[in-house]
Amino acid sequence: MNKFTIPKSFLVFLSLITFSISWSQEIAINEIMSSNDATLTDEDGDFEDWIELYNYGTTPVNLEGYGITDDTTIPFKWVFPAQTLQPNEFLLVWASDKDKVIAGEPLHTNFKISSGGETIVLTDPDGVLVNEAPAIASETDVSIGRQPDGTGSWLFFYSPTPGVANTTTGLSELLVPPTFSHDSGLYTESFDLLLSHNNPNAVIVYTTDGSEPQLDNISGTVFEYKNAYKLETTDTPGLLLTDSYTSNTYTVPVAVYDRSAEADQLANKNTRQHPLYTPTTPVRKATIVKARAYVDGVGSKIIAKTFFIWSEGNPYQIPVISLQIQENYLFDYNDGTYTAGVDFDTWRENNPDNNQWYRPEWSNYWRSGSDWEYPVHVEFFESGSLNSVMNINGGFRIHGNNSRALAIKNLRLYARSEYDEANTFEHNLFDEVIPDAPVPNNNEFKRIMLRGDGTGGAIAYDVVFNRIMQPVFNGVTRIKPAIHFINGEFWGLTTLRDRFDKHHYALNFDLDEDNIIQVDCKGGNCEIDEGDDTDYQSFITMRDFIIQNDMADENLFSQVNDILDMESFIDHMVLEVYAANDSYERNFWRVRDVENESYGDGKWRLNVQDFEASLKSETNWMQHWGDMTESANESFLGELLANDGFKTAFINRFADILNTAFTTQRFNAITNETFDEIEPYLTEDINRFPRQFFYQDIEKQNLLNWGTERPDIQREQIRTYFDLTGTVDLILNVSNTDAGNIKINTVSIEPSTPGVPENPYPWTGIYFNNIPVTLEATAMPGYVFSHWSGDVNSTDVAITVTPNSNMEIQANFEPEAAGEEIVYFWLMDSEIPNDTPLEELDATYAANELTAKIMYSSCLEGYPFTSADDNWRKASMERKNSPTPLNYYPEANNDITYSDGIMKGIQIKQPFRVGDLENTIELQTPTTNLQNIKLSLAIESNGAAQTLLVDYWNGSEWTTNGLENASVAIADSYEVKEFDFSNITTANNNPDFKVRIRFDGTDMFIDEGNEVYLNNIAITGETTLTVITPIRDVTVKVYPNPTDNIVNIEASEAIDKVILYTIYGQAVHQSSPKNLNHQIDLENLPTGIYLLKVFSNNTEKTIKVIKQ
Repeated sequence: MNKFTIPKSFLVFLSLITFSISWSQEIAINEIMSSNDATLTDEDGDFEDWIELYNYGTTPVNLEGYGITDDTTIPFKWVFPAQTLQPNEFLLVWASDKDKVIAGEPLHTNFKISSGGETIVLTDPDGVLVNEAPAIASETDVSIGRQPDGTGSWLFFYSPTPGVANTTTGLSELLVPPTFSHDSGLYTESFDLLLSHNNPNAVIVYTTDGSEPQLDNISGTVFEYKNAYKLETTDTPGLLLTDSYTSNTYTVPVAVYDRSAEADQLANKNTRQHPLYTPTTPVRKATIVKARAYVDGVGSKIIAKTFFIWSEGNPYQIPVISLQIQENYLFDYNDGTYTAGVDFDTWRENNPDNNQWYRPEWSNYWRSGSDWEYPVHVEFFESGSLNSVMNINGGFRIHGNNSRALAIKNLRLYARSEYDEANTFEHNLFDEVIPDAPVPNNNEFKRIMLRGDGTGGAIAYDVVFNRIMQPVFNGVTRIKPAIHFINGEFWGLTTLRDRFDKHHYALNFDLDEDNIIQVDCKGGNCEIDEGDDTDYQSFITMRDFIIQNDMADENLFSQVNDILDMESFIDHMVLEVYAANDSYERNFWRVRDVENESYGDGKWRLNVQDFEASLKSETNWMQHWGDMTESANESFLGELLANDGFKTAFINRFADILNTAFTTQRFNAITNETFDEIEPYLTEDINRFPRQFFYQDIEKQNLLNWGTERPDIQREQIRTYFDLTGTVDLILNVSNTDAGNIKINTVSIEPSTPGVPENPYPWTGIYFNNIPVTLEATAMPGYVFSHWSGDVNSTDVAITVTPNSNMEIQANFEPEAAGEEIVYFWLMDSEIPNDTPLEELDATYAANELTAKIMYSSCLEGYPFTSADDNWRKASMERKNSPTPLNYYPEANNDITYSDGIMKGIQIKQPFRVGDLENTIELQTPTTNLQNIKLSLAIESNGAAQTLLVDYWNGSEWTTNGLENASVAIADSYEVKEFDFSNITTANNNPDFKVRIRFDGTDMFIDEGNEVYLNNIAITGETTLTVITPIRDVTVKVYPNPTDNIVNIEASEAIDKVILYTIYGQAVHQSSPKNLNHQIDLENLPTGIYLLKVFSNNTEKTIKVIKQ
């Protein structure tokens, strides 16, 4: 157990705040929770830290003027209002930093409590110490409190009692879970699992059936279930059967072995009202174990693990998900949600003549909402290795509509604080990034979809149509196949998917989840999904405006353009039309209040789902949706096409996608991959339950035929519907493939664009007669655009042409002269360790092969100090959660758009001077082959300093000679300060160039807890060469190729950046090695063909890499 003791020196600090201790006022700090995730919410619905006071005396006490603090040097950090605490009365004070001081209403301090524990002090108005609580580290939702109330010892309470007496069991030590002798994962031999605990008085309780280990369930709990139902009125009602789940007291090792040959437990239970199907042979199995420790009747957290004992090794090359669920939550006749249950029998009794017994609405599994969310333990294993990479408690619900009637159901998994401290699923679940997402590297999920099947048609259709559009449209879900086990039994193939909800938009698009509106539409029926009636009315208002007004009027169309994202709308319609989808399910979403100019701009955007009902070629879907008028919620496209600009944009975007993402080669490659990756597991899946329309050969052939034939059919439908005269071939070329590329309308013709070949030029696209297209030339680093030639002559970077016959057009580029560029950059993000005094920080970006550093010197001798030292975290440089977009350079961070979510900052803390020493930052910035050097940074102060001092090292001393504005004022909010060294010879081409930063102000010797914040420190400059001369003969060697996992990259010049793409254009790896050799690991990527783009010395090379 983790022990704590209150140090003997604890009360020494009291001399700082009082001359005497008053025990006459018998007010005690009685209970504290420093990490409240699920125990109690305040009046705003927030889980905030809290402090409980208790009057254990016999007289009332007016708290007006009393101070409470988490900083012993500031006893009146927060002051109570005139509120009286009666004898034997408890008062809850929220330590929320909300600073609310109205008597009779919930009280909130102006500080929070560190989860690591802080000393809390209560002081009377005369400065006399009344009571204190020692700094004790606790766990989430575990309080520390006195027992007996007011006067007793400090104990840990696993059942906190905010606002009432501490009558639950208190422990003198934190209760840790049991220790397992083996980790989750794959084993080829059986073993004995040992469970242990460092408290000899602890009782270990475990289960192997997925149930929660409970000390009071050693005898087991019985539940009822059914395997047969009365489908027709002449059928005999099925019998109620019984089963149980049981906890075990650990006394001997748990035998862990391959149980696959043993009789099935869950697979022999009926998941629906249909006649029971049981596997022909027992399903593959794992051993699952949950365990917890009990001391004095108090239970620890539960640890759950999954063990695969397969002598032949791992049979799966896709991820495996192990779900542990207490069995009654699934199959209990009255309360289970994975069974037909009592609801079906009730329906049949009330509807004896109804022959639609197969409908899902009549059964338990139709139940939805939070009332029917049950706990689940989720463990995620990566493909190949079967290493456990995510182990978390969550919740689950049955997902879907008609698919609920399937034997193998789709699930939603929920991450919540009431289930686990780690209240997000945190792992890179998908190989693809969400296109254009402001947080492209997000690996957190509040919800996960396990959707392996559907009921509208072939699930493979849904997978393929999502995948062909996913790299270019963030309104379709990412999909990754997986195997899922429930309670250790093979349960079948499924797929991991994004779930479109407020959490998805918040985490991936950097938005406030409480500011999200979403309207769910199925066909012509729409309803609010996220938000309220007012939010839904805003959708109806937009819809009615489009329907009731002439969109040919540019002023009226402009108003719609301000509230509906036309690119998102067009993309969703392009996919629906091309797929010939008979199930039009989509969501409209936006932010309620504008947050930014990106996805927080308040415009409606769309996502689409459920493409099982695709390939309905008997209908001309272009005409169907273009002419739709009878359904208001489905008539958007036809109304908007009345506008010429929108019509042109729609036709051209469709043409762009047909020429790239929807090419026959790409469509058919995705189809083959989709079937190939699940084919090895179909036999096992069929044994578990033979599914209809589940990756059948005919479905694959249908898709391949569609990919081959649909492009021409689709073009003809577009031509006919818009009365166009035909198509033309646009042949695009560039003067030098290393120098630049061309963007046509919405797509860039480069290998990373889905559907564009590895060596794209000359490139041919099919477009429509007399529909104007735009061309834009994009130069690579070191080049500039010169002119267009061929059938067009122009020097404009972007041009518009209206073809009426085939055309050949070339973009010409030439080398550019050198200019100012970012040389070094310090990105202050979460990679910097928190709560840690720092001595140096390496630049996170360097445009050369050199290394730049920040070196910090403190005014306190002996820095940095340990946590046991009185000077711990004083006069220090530390990370600070103080982000700002000012002076941020995306090009120094892989071109990632600024986001508060990943940004931090650094702080310099008081005091700033002691004796002759002062806090100093030294920037060591080699400027070899560079000139015209400039330093810029964002800075603010909360009173610690008023002036920033900058000088540089001239080889013998620090000086400001030639430097203008060497002393600048520091404001109380972020401002950018720039220091120009262009006229200082020492700064040019100097491998030892250094800049020093110091601080000045009214009193630099005091320590009041104030700081100076710095962020986005940048060095810019120009190459000493006047013209960049790209090296044409950069050689790149990639080996081994094919490879199993590791790819080695060697180049003749320093490698600036490498990006790995799937053949469908999804970026799955990016790094900036800045040296001649680099290595990337493909272990977590599926087998297949990838495109590796290597950037070196103003050139780029694309190499095909095969993972086998």
